[in-house]
Amino acid sequence: MAIDPLNNPVYARFGVTPVINAGGTHTTHGGSMMRPEVREAMSLAAESFVDLVELKRATGRFVAEITGAEAGMICSGAAGGLVLATAAVMSGTDPEKIAQLPNSTGMKNEILMQRNNPSGYTKCHEYAGATLTYAGNESGATQDQLTDAITDDTAAILHTFAYGPACPGLTLPETVEVARNARNPLPVIVDGAAMLPPKENLTKYISEGADLVTFSGGKYIGGPQSAGLLAGRAELVEAALLNSGPGMAVGRPQKVGREELVGMATALQLFVESDDEARTDAMQRRAQHISDRLQGIPGITASVELDYLQFHVPNCVIRFDSADEADRVWEGMHEGNPRVYIARISGGLTANAVNILDGQEEAVAQRLVEELTK
Repeated sequence: MAIDPLNNPVYARFGVTPVINAGGTHTTHGGSMMRPEVREAMSLAAESFVDLVELKRATGRFVAEITGAEAGMICSGAAGGLVLATAAVMSGTDPEKIAQLPNSTGMKNEILMQRNNPSGYTKCHEYAGATLTYAGNESGATQDQLTDAITDDTAAILHTFAYGPACPGLTLPETVEVARNARNPLPVIVDGAAMLPPKENLTKYISEGADLVTFSGGKYIGGPQSAGLLAGRAELVEAALLNSGPGMAVGRPQKVGREELVGMATALQLFVESDDEARTDAMQRRAQHISDRLQGIPGITASVELDYLQFHVPNCVIRFDSADEADRVWEGMHEGNPRVYIARISGGLTANAVNILDGQEEAVAQRLVEELTK
């Protein structure tokens, strides 16, 4: 039964008003819309019981096939992937160490990163029992600085990608070179949570030498928001599996159910088979419609941008003469009728087209015009 997404009875029951999602794939407002095939697969998965470990390993083989890694697994989002990756490089497959975490006493328990890498998710490494150490400064690190920051307790080097302009400093291949040439070679963990599209990133980081890579499943891939991908070297993925649920290990709280495992694998299959150009063209039209409607409004400039760094899909980017005005407009959009979630950026707002449904671009544009001309 088709429903109006802005008048959904399951949310009305709890007094929660849905929003038009013009903010992108942020966890705060629900990630992405799952395709009907994904929802159907999850519903079918709920009809049967299976050995969960068998299913984890089977879907993991599919993740490995898609990413070009030796092994893979479906985890509880990219954040869950970071917890498991960190646990894996500290404990390996040693059952005593796995049982001991998050107490990492006696283990190599330092995760080294360039100081200017995004730090918003470093808590995930601490959840597993690790300590973060840093090389360089706000401009990144040189290879010599990264090498000098390695200690006898360094368990891995972390390389983090994130929305926004590329960070200066070492590239992933340069980071891998340091890790390989260390006195005791180290694994490299890549946080690529939001680095899709382009689709080629699914295999790029593995091909550049990363030992473990995690991606969000509930963003552009369109899987369940509670799922993600972890792929890499076989022995490290095996360690991550052993550190995850249903076993009583540090990753038990980030368990993934049979429905999410099947839904995530289905979404990944659909994603790799999708037509990137057609999808981008549709988003471009929606973003352009919004931008066109905002032309000539005093105090702002509006344009469509796509750079695969800060803007991974077409966005209508609105820059303000006054930052305070951007905050006022955001609040008005979020609390108005219809409610519209739009993303904040430095100096403005951006309407990300990935979750704007057909026809909603006019509602987004109209609400923006209303707020911008108050």
